[in-house]
Amino acid sequence: MFNKPIRFLFTIFLLSILLVGCSSNETQKTASNVNSSSSNDSGSLPKQMTWSVYDVGSGGYAEMSAIANTLTEEYGTQVRMLPSASGVGRMVPLRDKTASIGKLGDEIQFAFEGNEEFAQQDWGPQNVRAIWAPISQYGFAVREDSDIKTIADLKGKKIPKVTGNASVNIKNEAMLSFGGLSWDDVEVVDITSYAGQGEALIQGQIDAAGINPTASAMFEADSKGGIRWLEMDPDDTEGWERTTETASWMIPYTMDNGAGMESDTNIMGHGYLIGGYADQDPNTIYELLKAMDENFSAYKDAMPNLALYDKELVVTEPRGIPFHEGTIKFLEEKGLWDEEKQAKNDELVARYDKLKSAWDQVMEEAKKEGISKDDFPAFWLEKKAQLVK
Repeated sequence: MFNKPIRFLFTIFLLSILLVGCSSNETQKTASNVNSSSSNDSGSLPKQMTWSVYDVGSGGYAEMSAIANTLTEEYGTQVRMLPSASGVGRMVPLRDKTASIGKLGDEIQFAFEGNEEFAQQDWGPQNVRAIWAPISQYGFAVREDSDIKTIADLKGKKIPKVTGNASVNIKNEAMLSFGGLSWDDVEVVDITSYAGQGEALIQGQIDAAGINPTASAMFEADSKGGIRWLEMDPDDTEGWERTTETASWMIPYTMDNGAGMESDTNIMGHGYLIGGYADQDPNTIYELLKAMDENFSAYKDAMPNLALYDKELVVTEPRGIPFHEGTIKFLEEKGLWDEEKQAKNDELVARYDKLKSAWDQVMEEAKKEGISKDDFPAFWLEKKAQLVK
């Protein structure tokens, strides 16, 4: 008469063992997933990271690949690269949290402000941060035999606009501003290739090329007919005020290793950013920068521009967007941060709050007024100019 109760108790016992085993497995799986995607309490790098980068074959891709290889060799961190040829394409994985950080051009500046492609209703101002800011160079080159001596001399001249490349065009506009000019003061030449400017300059299709002085196209142009660069005097306060009003992340830069350069040449520089969103774990960002710094010698010679990733050479003054909290911690530790930089960073954080508030207001107004999707970007930019000073 005890058979049924015994069988019942035995069944309960077996079920208990199975439940404990399943619970243990789930706990192990959860712990494994957390460790592969985020830093642990000991301050180590994640076991796995995903980065959004420029497309395969680009300098940006090669630079990040060299850093990723070093992290794998030194720490076992596996880095997955998500390449894209477009600025929006590089921002999407960051917004969707598919990637944690990105090697980014001016699209991160546009995203912060809700400008250009990011003025669309499905974007708007993004709460992004600069993580590391190696300098990239940019200038106006003219033919060596040209009578153009200054940027102001470009009035009425043929200046390129690269189709679909807002990053290049905003830089050209900023340099024109330095000389007191705008697009209305020059003859705009629409071109489809950034790299094709060297040949276009030599052939006389354009009078000035807006480009990185180390671009291979410019060394080729120099070999064919000779080029020189229109200088931007770092002491021209008014000129630089106009430049930064157009693109606030531009800075004076002096170099001597560009095509056609024989001595120090004053042009323009900007942070070629590693960036991401503000909600990235500060400890992860700090540990990443610490690892990059401690192993700098392992990757600095892999690509020429990687030398500019040195902590003593990168931009450490907030420009256009704020620095990430994890970056600030690293810079403070290295004596590269001060109260003035912190104040500028705080101003930019406050600016985002104003931008987001204005965006929410404009979205509501657009809905009430029945503004179409196509008309919204212009509506937003007009309202933004009124609401955010």
